[in-house]
Amino acid sequence: MTSNPVHGVDALMRGARLLTRRELRPFIIVPLLINLVIFIAVSALMISQLGGLTDYLGSLLSHTPVNTENMSWWESVMAKGAAWAADAFRWLAWVIALAVLVLFFFVYGYLFGIITNIIAAPFNGFLAEKVEEILTGKAPPPEPLGKMVWRTLGREFRKLGYFIGWGLVILVVALLTSWTVFIPAVLSALWGAWCMAIQYVDYPLDNHQRPFSELKSVLLRRKLTTLSFGGTVMLAKMVPILNIFVMPAAVAGGTALWIERLRQHGDPGTDKLPIDQ
Repeated sequence: MTSNPVHGVDALMRGARLLTRRELRPFIIVPLLINLVIFIAVSALMISQLGGLTDYLGSLLSHTPVNTENMSWWESVMAKGAAWAADAFRWLAWVIALAVLVLFFFVYGYLFGIITNIIAAPFNGFLAEKVEEILTGKAPPPEPLGKMVWRTLGREFRKLGYFIGWGLVILVVALLTSWTVFIPAVLSALWGAWCMAIQYVDYPLDNHQRPFSELKSVLLRRKLTTLSFGGTVMLAKMVPILNIFVMPAAVAGGTALWIERLRQHGDPGTDKLPIDQ
């Protein structure tokens, strides 16, 4: 099966539809409550920063004329020259303002996501396990609860280390190419989509105790599918209120995506479901 971005977008929608299944409800309630509490806390923090953000954006886009009455001749020339340059490059101020606004919601989405993913990791593992059982008729190998909780938490910190390490590299490249505007924007979007795909497709592989390196190879098999799934999740996480419900839908969707689109013969559980369907 070829890589298709439509499959990635459809995976999140499929995950949302799976959440309506009655047998999944017990595995959704706790993550939703965790999301709600963290959503209120993170939103309150971000709203407290809105005042400074609006002042900054207002200063970027201000058309206030320069008062040169009390300036010397050279100060007046400099001030008028600066005002002329500001008017000539007004478009750049709008670009910067838009970039700052997007960055604000980007940070909001990621801060919310990181906290909820760590706290809700064991519950997400249970949800992915149940989704796999519904789709294939067979659950992952049984495991003691205590061992499963510590393993899933350890996996979350493993992913977080990967995100931070490579994220710093992406940041340096973005800064070095910031004069182009386009390259940092595209690079950040691709990296964000990749991170979201890793985050939510990982749960079914982790339930089978597959190594993290295998997860990356699984995702690279269908690059467009992977990036479209991660990009859809990333955009949904930036929307207040909606982001409360995105995590369980992304877990279910990521599990379905792995089972139905990303697995190959020889991967765990493939005897129960044809992959290329």
